[in-house]
Amino acid sequence: MTAGDVNIMTASSILNKKKMRDIEAEYIPKERRAFERFPANLDARLFYGNLIYTGMVKNLSQNGMFVSTKVNFPLNSEFIMVVLLNNRTIKLPVKVRRKVRKESGYYSKMDDGIGVELLEPPQNFLDYAGSRKSSTKFSF
Repeated sequence: MTAGDVNIMTASSILNKKKMRDIEAEYIPKERRAFERFPANLDARLFYGNLIYTGMVKNLSQNGMFVSTKVNFPLNSEFIMVVLLNNRTIKLPVKVRRKVRKESGYYSKMDDGIGVELLEPPQNFLDYAGSRKSSTKFSF
């Protein structure tokens, strides 16, 4: 083997390692959330414009939640959402950060809906979210 062959092999192995890192980055999910998400099943009313829509909170954290709904809200839209927690109505200002739509004919465990950021969550909601315990951590 000549010195040139060693350099080619080294360059090839470096390239292969880089490709493997790229593949791992694509298929191994990274935790992107600041707070752990917990399963939920809470009725929600979404006050957007002059209309009221329904939804179901499927998971939540101290600063966000996933709301199952068929309504196609625009990204970055802000509105008020109301949920019932412990027999109390809680008003939450939210901002749409993500939209999820199932492809027709495609089986998925994820419902249609929106991922929302809580803009100014009230203390009683923060207390509720902070008290939740789960062995399942959501990362989508």
